[in-house]
Amino acid sequence: MERLTISYTCVAVALVFLLTHQCHALQWPKPTVSSSSTQAIADLISRVLDGSPSARLFRLSINANLGVNGKDVFELSNGPDPGSVLITASSGVAAAWGFNYYLKYVADSSFYWSGKNIRLNGSALIPITSPIRIVANDLFRWYGNPCTFSYSAVFWNFSRWEKEIDWMAMNGINIVYATTGMEYIFSKVFLQMGFTQSEIDEYFTGPAFLAWLRMGNLQKHGGPLSQNWHQSQFQLAKQIIQRMTDIGIIPVLPAFTGFMPRTAPRRFPTAKFYYSSDWNGFGCNDSCLPYLDPTDPFFQQVGVALLNETVTSLNILSHYYACDLFNEMTPPISDLSYLANVNAGIMKSMQTVDPNAIWVMQAWLFLSDFWTPARVQSYLSKVPPGHMILLDLFSEARPQYSRFQSFYGHYYIWNMLHDFGGNNGLFGSLVNVTNGPQAARNFSKEQMIGVGITMEGINQNEIMYEFALEQSWRSPLNETELNDWLVGFVMRRYSSNQTIPSSALYAWQDLGNSVYHLNPNRAYSLMLRRPALDRGQSISFDLKVLLSAWELLVNSSDQLDADLFRYDLVDITKEVLQYEFACQFVQLTVAFNRSDLYGVATQAAILTDLLEDMERILASDRRFLLGNWIADALQFAKNEEDIHFYNMNAKLQVSIWGTNYTLGLFDYANKFWSGMIEDYYAPRWRVFFDVLVKCLLEGIPVDTNLLHKRLFFEAELPFFMLDTKIYPTSTRGDSIQIARELFNKYNPSINSVCLPLGSPKLDYPFGRYFN
Repeated sequence: MERLTISYTCVAVALVFLLTHQCHALQWPKPTVSSSSTQAIADLISRVLDGSPSARLFRLSINANLGVNGKDVFELSNGPDPGSVLITASSGVAAAWGFNYYLKYVADSSFYWSGKNIRLNGSALIPITSPIRIVANDLFRWYGNPCTFSYSAVFWNFSRWEKEIDWMAMNGINIVYATTGMEYIFSKVFLQMGFTQSEIDEYFTGPAFLAWLRMGNLQKHGGPLSQNWHQSQFQLAKQIIQRMTDIGIIPVLPAFTGFMPRTAPRRFPTAKFYYSSDWNGFGCNDSCLPYLDPTDPFFQQVGVALLNETVTSLNILSHYYACDLFNEMTPPISDLSYLANVNAGIMKSMQTVDPNAIWVMQAWLFLSDFWTPARVQSYLSKVPPGHMILLDLFSEARPQYSRFQSFYGHYYIWNMLHDFGGNNGLFGSLVNVTNGPQAARNFSKEQMIGVGITMEGINQNEIMYEFALEQSWRSPLNETELNDWLVGFVMRRYSSNQTIPSSALYAWQDLGNSVYHLNPNRAYSLMLRRPALDRGQSISFDLKVLLSAWELLVNSSDQLDADLFRYDLVDITKEVLQYEFACQFVQLTVAFNRSDLYGVATQAAILTDLLEDMERILASDRRFLLGNWIADALQFAKNEEDIHFYNMNAKLQVSIWGTNYTLGLFDYANKFWSGMIEDYYAPRWRVFFDVLVKCLLEGIPVDTNLLHKRLFFEAELPFFMLDTKIYPTSTRGDSIQIARELFNKYNPSINSVCLPLGSPKLDYPFGRYFN
């Protein structure tokens, strides 16, 4: 069978720069356009519209020649038949992008992670008053962080992947990591090299932690992987890549980073190995992976074998390959020539398999103090320009392109990272996102070649991701334009046969000017953190504005009953409750410091009540259920042993992350989920309250070590290891009714207690690595 290739256009072997660093035209490999592209987009439209007759009223014309200097273009006009609309586009992705533009800006409709609001008449589409033409600002729209595929996608089946790929294409995404199932291929090559199955089992982590195996941070943790897992994920990988290429999305395949099973240095004693760091305190049982030095000749042998097997097994020559050797670890040698030769070795292994290889590399490592401008320049110096794309991962808050002179002649993508750990608290900076990409274009000119989203987890803060990806075609918005955009966002989200109340519009303008204004760094939720007396929670916006938005949305519930409105009402209500919890916790600490036993008992009761109310509101919406995550994990179970294995993997990741109570990643992936509140967070707080009361009764200070042990053995360990409870995937109660009750309960008092106003310091759990 002929190998699938994403382009017949070869990238130049070397790119010649003028002395001014202005480059000649460079052709990047892109997916070919064929009749299958048109059919793939027609099928996408039919899926999104649930097979409605209106799907057949969209006419498609896909022609690569419509592109402008390699940039995607779509045009919308009235079709040849009455009631039809013609989408003319330069690629399959551009056609899906145009379809979404029509839904949003002509039909006041929307398609999100949380659901959709489609308003189309099956007999005729809304006509286009005048032709619409959109030209992309840049060449690429990127999706994903290596962590996304563990925090969100690890337990997806193809049905769920299909929806995500549709969402990607409709938002213009045209380049994505393709890491699913790669352990199957690596296992195959390692066995051929002489490793035993037991050695490989000691290497691979459990499913929920594969991202950190791939980046060389962890081994073994939560493993081993079963053969059933390997087979099912490999088959899934082929389906994912086929669908991506049919639509026109570039899959970025993994290349060899050098990481190997822990017995590799003994098996190959003449090869040069180093070891990764003890990552986040896991110790060298679960961390400290051996990695083959890319300057060693043996690296070429292994790297070529692995990439060849990947290309052959998946039957695709992607041209785009991911490799991140020093992710959250310091290189063993700081010599500039060594750093340059490391990347030369990695690039050579790619180009041996694919002479047109383009290396996609995260710039996340450069946040470390180790990476001075001289070291970064040297590190990148031996990869020919045009053969590397850097992902400036956290551009909306900590851009690196300006620190390193646009990466010294290489090309990069501006990204909004936004979310860490798949947390689902509300925050973001619409201002940074609307201004950031254009600032990068102005600074770097043609070296800035795309806009992307690099969240660690999805299913949260949908407004930020829609807005970020729109920066790939629109110009920056001023304050008035941004408020107008927020009105349109609400219209698309809630529109129905009923008029949207003005209170809903005002609510989102409040949110856009507070929670989502200049708030790029998440602050840990006190409610979801491990209890301690020295805990606190600052807030970087006016809490009263959030409360105003809550009141306006509650008032809107008299007239609104849309599914996405219910989701938002729950989302905002839980946000208010977590801040009320933090306010009441302040009173608890005041009472304890005064040795006020009655005051501590009273505040403990109030906080317990808040936890119960939080569980109640979350349980009322299907998108806030722990049961969904657990059910997705258990679909891979074949027997009782598997049930325990997948249950533990899923729960461990979203709770304490490690397997002891001293790791810095505690609650890093915390979630406001029904089931998590009731069976994980609330039991911890009950232990904490009990400790405080006993300390006051006995007249002794809190023993922190004893507290941690009690929390671990009485609340945390039972949750992820011992509890086999089947969590519901159906809701309990009516969201609107519960939100109204909670508003009436808490609104009279919540304004009386304030949290300190300030800019919360971004709290990296791996802060020892980054400054």
